[in-house]
Amino acid sequence: MQGWARFILHDEITAIDHALTRPWTVTRNYRRANSDKAGVDRVNCNEDNPHVLIGGDNYYLSADGLLMPARKNQAPPDLKYFNRPPRHPE
Repeated sequence: MQGWARFILHDEITAIDHALTRPWTVTRNYRRANSDKAGVDRVNCNEDNPHVLIGGDNYYLSADGLLMPARKNQAPPDLKYFNRPPRHPE
């Protein structure tokens, strides 16, 4: 396995968006770890992703903006993760 330790992954990403003044490019280099238990920990944040992670649980955001369970019999999210809106006198 010593030969594997020398591999490097070069990841170059370019974003082209009319809101930006010019294309934006970022380059990341990853080296393979020398452990059998090593893994890649990357999070892809895709546009229009309806999935929401709250307190380690996955939920789904419906088209009308409502928070819905992502699996059958899933408990609702704990309200401690949300700020209560201020009460307005009527």
